[in-house]
Amino acid sequence: MNGAIRTRRSRLRRAEAHREGAGRARLGVAVLVALASLAVLALGGIGAAYAVYQHFADEFIPPNEVIEQTSWQSSTFYDRNGNFLYRAVDPVGGLYDPVPLSEISPYLIAATIATEDASFYENPGVNFRGLARAFLENFTPFGPGFLEGSGGSSITQQLVRNLYGRIEEGWFERTIERKAKEVVLALEMRRQYSSDQVLEWYLNQVFYGNNSYGVEAAARNYFGKSAKDLTLGEAALLAGIPKAPALYDPTRPDRPENKERAEQRRQEVLDLLLRHLDTVNRIPPLAERGTVITPQQIEAARQEKIEPRQASFPKQAGHFVDFVEGQVVRMCERGLFKAPGGVDCEEVVTKGGLKITTTLDLGLQHIGEQTVNDILARIGSRYNAHNGAIVAIRPQSGEILAMVGSRDYFDTSPQVQGNVNMAVSCRSHGSTMKVFTYITAFERGWVPSTIVEDEPYEYRGPGGQVQRIRNWNGDVYLGRITVRKALSESVNTPAVRTLEAMGEANVVRTAARMGLTFTNPVGSASCNVPVTERSCGITWTLGTCEVKLLDMTYAYSSLATNGAMAGMPTLEDLPSGYRKLDPSGVLKIEDSQGRVLYEYRPQVDQVVRPAFAYMITDILSKEAINWSRLTIGRPAASKTGTENDFRDNVVVGYTPELAVGVWMGNSDGTPMAQGAFSSSGAGPMWQQFMREALAHLQYPPTPFRPPDDVVLAECDGRQEVFARGVPVTRPGACKSPTGGAEPAVTPTPTPTPSPTPTPTPTPSPTPTLTPTQQPARTPTATATPTPDEDEGTGNNDNGNGRGGRGSNARR
Repeated sequence: MNGAIRTRRSRLRRAEAHREGAGRARLGVAVLVALASLAVLALGGIGAAYAVYQHFADEFIPPNEVIEQTSWQSSTFYDRNGNFLYRAVDPVGGLYDPVPLSEISPYLIAATIATEDASFYENPGVNFRGLARAFLENFTPFGPGFLEGSGGSSITQQLVRNLYGRIEEGWFERTIERKAKEVVLALEMRRQYSSDQVLEWYLNQVFYGNNSYGVEAAARNYFGKSAKDLTLGEAALLAGIPKAPALYDPTRPDRPENKERAEQRRQEVLDLLLRHLDTVNRIPPLAERGTVITPQQIEAARQEKIEPRQASFPKQAGHFVDFVEGQVVRMCERGLFKAPGGVDCEEVVTKGGLKITTTLDLGLQHIGEQTVNDILARIGSRYNAHNGAIVAIRPQSGEILAMVGSRDYFDTSPQVQGNVNMAVSCRSHGSTMKVFTYITAFERGWVPSTIVEDEPYEYRGPGGQVQRIRNWNGDVYLGRITVRKALSESVNTPAVRTLEAMGEANVVRTAARMGLTFTNPVGSASCNVPVTERSCGITWTLGTCEVKLLDMTYAYSSLATNGAMAGMPTLEDLPSGYRKLDPSGVLKIEDSQGRVLYEYRPQVDQVVRPAFAYMITDILSKEAINWSRLTIGRPAASKTGTENDFRDNVVVGYTPELAVGVWMGNSDGTPMAQGAFSSSGAGPMWQQFMREALAHLQYPPTPFRPPDDVVLAECDGRQEVFARGVPVTRPGACKSPTGGAEPAVTPTPTPTPSPTPTPTPTPSPTPTLTPTQQPARTPTATATPTPDEDEGTGNNDNGNGRGGRGSNARR
């Protein structure tokens, strides 16, 4: 106890002496301000400089008050069942729970002072020599240019900048006025507070990289120990990082070269420590503890083997949490809730102290993560596929239940790029885009039994070059077939002809209304062009324009509810005519006191007439899912899509209770193996996840029920779908109960090889309605050959993707 009292009295005596010295230096400070700040002061004399000094000094706020004003809390994320997901990193958390100077390694204190401000315990808050050098570099012809030289900032100035920069704009701008104010406030801080107190504040707020704010966080994150236990070699590493954390943080996985840079910087710090060794050994924090650093210790520290580690922050569902963090900020900006305590919306997550209950089901998320890893481990090497993504949405509410953005959130390899969320990245979705083409046609009087042509199709591509649309199986054409057959077996030329008949702009507007938002500029990886503002030509329906898996899954979720989209008011900046709702990642937001700031109440928008949505479902849940062999033992609908050069595999499908989109490929765009069709690549991923997800959610099998505006009519031994009150505008294989065009002549497809036998799936229950008419039976066209099976799980796909490559062959 007596020792503690003596130490405190010693500090008080030093503080008093320091105040007296600072007071005597104030006239000299006026000269300093004249040199380093405003040119008018240099001309106006000491009196004017002193007046400016007083003006800025009057704005001084005690640091403890600044800390209290900004004593915000970071926010915490939970899944829908209260399971912890993540706590946002607090950039100034070290100031709220500071480590006393006596609990910080004397080696770190010494290394910091030697590196940042060797005269710290002697100067009044400003390093005169450094400031003079900065003046010459920034304001005279002897430097690199006006305000282009070094800053010459002391430790106190750095603290002023970091503290006051949190409550006042403009602190990080390189202006004369800002620098002058910084100098004055630094002098005032040291006049009113002891050197030990200023140093303690500084060490508890400085950023050391590796998600570490403050010395205690840095010591624990890098070395798994307290700041008081740092060795000299470890202290030298940390002391060198604040100059440029992006360059000297040796644990950054995206910058492996940082490890060598950090070691070079560590050696520089030890050089500086040796240079200033006499000064450093005299500073009170070392002298009071009887610590003396020797040249021999410094040499030993040079040889010390330093093994820093990357900070390990508990973060589950990383890509989803990142997505929700952005969604919460935009919700605040759009006024869906008010940020507590006057915090800016941009910082509401890091400073608002929010409790954010998300829509995520963590159990389902783990199933998704395990599924991606299982399938890639089993077939990834065969197909040269290294990454996968899954999105799961509840159609009735628009809630995102799972989002797997990559195989491994922390994998930085080029083909995985775990920092990139593939669920919200633009990729080709191949033939899954055909759904929007046929919905547009249904809205113009076409029906699933409408006759379309599958014949060779040529068009002029870029530069006037003639290109041919091919089917997934090459130049094999079926002649005149129904829309039902064309969509379910993903035949390409009918889809292109249909888009041409409807007009690309009309089809794209349908897609935008149903949920697609942005695509990418030609040749760019960015995803920021509204889909209606980029023309991809007639191959749009084959996946030429790249879109987001989240958007596509959301669009398909509206098919599961017969065209009714559920969600929250859109947070996207979208043109008129686009979707009005977004899928939601947030259920509830509470402040630190438990007060509810926001609670999710889904809105519903009918984006497609129920009958037209059901037409698509009827095709995808019967012929399509059987043809691709992606049945899951209960009523389900699915559509596959493969990019033209096998860069992307996609399957999007749904039951009445769950919509799921799956992507497989390589993040850097490296093609997968030739013949890597999506029903044998992404298909098994979709199947496994759907089965396990529905079991986890305990949803019983449910049939797709036709809406009230559907009319079913007997046709060729099955019930065909029509929209009540909508005459058929194009001849079909069945007589329409709603009037319009008469049935066409029986389709006569081109003879094709015998199909590969397909296992008989569990049929989707079909509701029985009284048919309006009983047209004559029409012979069924010869089946399209299904691709080869892949070990009994799925088969090589039918869809395809980007246009504009070579011959535009579609597989």
